[in-house]
Amino acid sequence: MRNIKEQTESIQLSIYCNIICQTLQLHENLSICKMVTFSYLIKQNRFLGGTIYTAKNTQDIIFKGISLLAGDFGGFCNSVPYILKALHILINKGIVSSENDVLTLTTNDLKLDSVYEENNFMKKVIEESKTMTDRQFMKEVTYNV
Repeated sequence: MRNIKEQTESIQLSIYCNIICQTLQLHENLSICKMVTFSYLIKQNRFLGGTIYTAKNTQDIIFKGISLLAGDFGGFCNSVPYILKALHILINKGIVSSENDVLTLTTNDLKLDSVYEENNFMKKVIEESKTMTDRQFMKEVTYNV
């Protein structure tokens, strides 16, 4: 039984390491709290299939993106430790750096398989979220979860 738990944790960590690196390759830098939220949303998007919103949405795009967390408090809370452990691994290995709670990829030479691709809508949400303070962003996250 313990072996299955360890294998499950290893898979979760590798998934989130991949998502974090892919996100930082595409967006260059992102705060820790935003990375935690968007990593979870990118992973969930793969399993949910289609999306409610498309890249054609332009108004209140951040709020629409965060609203995808609605009703998933348990799943989000269960995933946060895995995301934080994945960040810890990446920072300790020197793949990601954290300066003033902002994450950046230390190398551009990573060759990653795109298992969990973010759609165009999520790309726009992440870029637009950079205009919002972390405090305001987390208020919206907690309001929606």
